[in-house]
Amino acid sequence: MKTLIPICIILLIFVSSCNDKNNVRPNNSTGGTDSWLVEKSDIIHWNSELDKIQSIDTNEFVSVTQSTLNDDDFVFVIQHDGITKVYPVAVLGGHEIDNDSIGDHYYAVTYCPITTSAICWNREINGKITQFGVSGKLYRSNLIPYDRNTGSHWSQMRNLCINGDLIGEEPATELLIETKFSTIIVAYPDALVLSLHDCEDGICTRYKSTSDLGDPIGGEGNDILVDVRYFGVTKDQEVLLFSFDLFKESTLVLQTRFKGQNIIVVGNNDLNYYAAFVYIKDSPDETIFSVEDQLPVIMADSRGNRYDLFGSIVEGPDKGKRLNSPNSYIANAFAWRDFYNDIKVYEKD
Repeated sequence: MKTLIPICIILLIFVSSCNDKNNVRPNNSTGGTDSWLVEKSDIIHWNSELDKIQSIDTNEFVSVTQSTLNDDDFVFVIQHDGITKVYPVAVLGGHEIDNDSIGDHYYAVTYCPITTSAICWNREINGKITQFGVSGKLYRSNLIPYDRNTGSHWSQMRNLCINGDLIGEEPATELLIETKFSTIIVAYPDALVLSLHDCEDGICTRYKSTSDLGDPIGGEGNDILVDVRYFGVTKDQEVLLFSFDLFKESTLVLQTRFKGQNIIVVGNNDLNYYAAFVYIKDSPDETIFSVEDQLPVIMADSRGNRYDLFGSIVEGPDKGKRLNSPNSYIANAFAWRDFYNDIKVYEKD
């Protein structure tokens, strides 16, 4: 892994549970049946009130043309059964969790402003539909949602239930794209956009970048730049990180092996788009390559298939199929370091 220049971190104070720096750390006692899969000393805001920050449980959407978002506003995007939904970072920065559904597909979009990590979880766990709420607790500066069915606590970046009846369970994740609203306007003009009505009441704050909320919690011995974000692919507590600098000039498709799988990562800095897919070749000679200026198409293969931003084949002999996505998301460099011992940084040959 490349060595990054150490710097001093200035602590800023924010009002949200994922931003407030005041904390009381408990001792390491398990409290009888109160078992945790993480060190309790790494949890802050131990006595926080549940739902002090309100998740979004009833969603109101408008069309792309009705939305008051600016072109450069950052958004998170999910697609299921041909329906595309857009969640502004401005709204999630204030609510942190959105419980939503498309048809009978139930999911939650979770966002932590400190680590700037956003992940989409399937809300059907062990055959039951649940909602996630904001516990107020943080594990290593990262959001801890709680499950309203059982009261179990979950670590967002570990993608794991760390306390409660569901301890040890891993929620299924799905592709959640972070990009600029201008990319969605061109690629998916029929998308549904989460309303910004809450912003008028000061609940959320509009900003252009997911890193604009300030510096993360830090201390002595930090060896990374706090304002650096990486796109990471994770599995079994290992992570392969991709620097945004790899995608400076144009759309780029990178191919590599990670945890026994063929992985492709496609990105474009101008679009602020990065995604990972599992790619299985039909033959050794098959190639996959980037496509420029033809949104929603972002790449194509030598068999004549053309893929959109979500890895769905929209043209070609395999039209209608979609590539699988490994667990992947963007987060601040300090958060990757705090959550993973086995970190590799991709370097282009």
